[in-house]
Amino acid sequence: MDKKFLFIYGYMTVLTVVTVILGFTVLNSRNECEKKTADLKKEVLVLTELIKEKDDQLRKAVEEKEKLVAKLKKIEEKIKNANKLLKRKGIKVTIPQGGLFIPADSKSIHVYAEKLEYKMDKLLKIIQDIPVGVPLYGKITSRFGYRRDPFNGKRAFHSGLDMRASFKQPVFATANGVVVYAGWAGGYGKMVKIKHKYGFTTLYGHLYYIKVRSGQRVKAGQIIGYAGSTGRSTGVHLHYEIRRYGKLVNPLRMLYLNSKNRL
Repeated sequence: MDKKFLFIYGYMTVLTVVTVILGFTVLNSRNECEKKTADLKKEVLVLTELIKEKDDQLRKAVEEKEKLVAKLKKIEEKIKNANKLLKRKGIKVTIPQGGLFIPADSKSIHVYAEKLEYKMDKLLKIIQDIPVGVPLYGKITSRFGYRRDPFNGKRAFHSGLDMRASFKQPVFATANGVVVYAGWAGGYGKMVKIKHKYGFTTLYGHLYYIKVRSGQRVKAGQIIGYAGSTGRSTGVHLHYEIRRYGKLVNPLRMLYLNSKNRL
């Protein structure tokens, strides 16, 4: 065979082999590129979802913080109003002054909220320690001050409130305190006297039955006896008195804790 022909044949064979190899290489490279592109697209989608999720979490966190701040403002306003009312009654309570302060970071906000909650609990405790509220649910039949005596018709001073009651109706202590007397007390009939903090003393007269004893600690809202008509009484009712440092106080001012009632 001609050498020239052998050379050409060999050259074509080598060229064909090289072309095939290059073709496979290019094809593999293309497939790898397409695979890498697909993987990158998947990663981009995952990252996009993560970013969206984080944005939602951030938005919710901001909304929760705004709600918490609004709640703290309401709580502090209530504390300030309660403090003003207590001051009108001569009870001093220390709360934050100088305007509202809401911390910036979440941890501080929660600490601040706990402090406000503590102060609110303290105010509620103080309110339970002073005789605010009704000792019995009934219509007021005779008010504090001068009136005509129901027995002799003469002008006389009435030292408390008379509240109409049904026989054996529960009578409640209007504040936390210690019973200093429980028994018969002349015109008061069966009577309970309770000493409270801040100089207050309450008296509950004309009871049918006494449920507490002298020296016993009682809580606000606790039943101390049942309404009757013992002593100097014209019918079933409760005689309710309040004193502060020995001085008579109109109980009507203490039935409700509002801006009009002050000592």
